[in-house]
Amino acid sequence: MPARKGNNRVQTKLAQFTYDHRQLNDRMSKIRKNATELGKFLDSMPPKKGGKQEK
Repeated sequence: MPARKGNNRVQTKLAQFTYDHRQLNDRMSKIRKNATELGKFLDSMPPKKGGKQEK
């Protein structure tokens, strides 16, 4: 019976690991989407005029 108990522990840890990483992937997906939208917005803006020159 101890082998079965050990398998249950491994299965529980694996399920928790999968759940945590799925949640992380969902959050990262939202961040990637927002970064893409911000990039498009910044690209559409006209360049600054006057003042300092870029190097």
